[in-house]
Amino acid sequence: MLMTDVEIKAAMETGELLIENFDPASLQGTSYDARVGDRAIVGGRDKEINLADEQSLTIRPGEFLLVVTREKFKVTRIIAGHLGMKTYYTRKGFVVLAGLQIDPGFEGHLVIGGYNASPRSLILDYEAPFLTVEFHRLSRPVERLFVSGDEQRAGQIPRVDKDYLRTLEMLSLHEVTGKLSSLAESAGELAKSVREMQNQLKYFYAPLMMGTLLTVIGFGLAALLK
Repeated sequence: MLMTDVEIKAAMETGELLIENFDPASLQGTSYDARVGDRAIVGGRDKEINLADEQSLTIRPGEFLLVVTREKFKVTRIIAGHLGMKTYYTRKGFVVLAGLQIDPGFEGHLVIGGYNASPRSLILDYEAPFLTVEFHRLSRPVERLFVSGDEQRAGQIPRVDKDYLRTLEMLSLHEVTGKLSSLAESAGELAKSVREMQNQLKYFYAPLMMGTLLTVIGFGLAALLK
């Protein structure tokens, strides 16, 4: 059953649900808006970004990133969560590439993958609400609880994910467009060179063919006059 704002607050009071760094302004009628947290890393870049210091992050077209939520969540065996991107960002072409469920037993900061599918750069501001979290009360408690890793509990991006993103060779949409433009320009220059060569060959072969034709005619007349 989808939980309302009243039920979310009640679950926090009983300990069935924990939202550390809770912001009352982020609580909506049937969801909570998670905010951009301290840490992020962008594919192809070597350095992890401290958003608490930088205050914002620019995501270029075609770039993939991982970002940690400001909030830390803990859900018990009777509650599960469902994730979605704020429409403000989806309208700008930002796509969530992450698991869409918070399993019962989860404890830690969410590590969200995202991709800029738009032709323009996007900006993520520190502590800006970017992710909606719906909480659902289950009909009965689950038997098997999710076990979170130490890095997520501490609000860190897992090392395996950071190592992968650092070595990820990516071209931004702007770079791809530039390469395609260069390729098109090279193809145009090649076509122009071929046309010029055809013209040169035309002027070269025309006299040669005329001379050959006159020679054949000459031999023909000579044979008739014999």
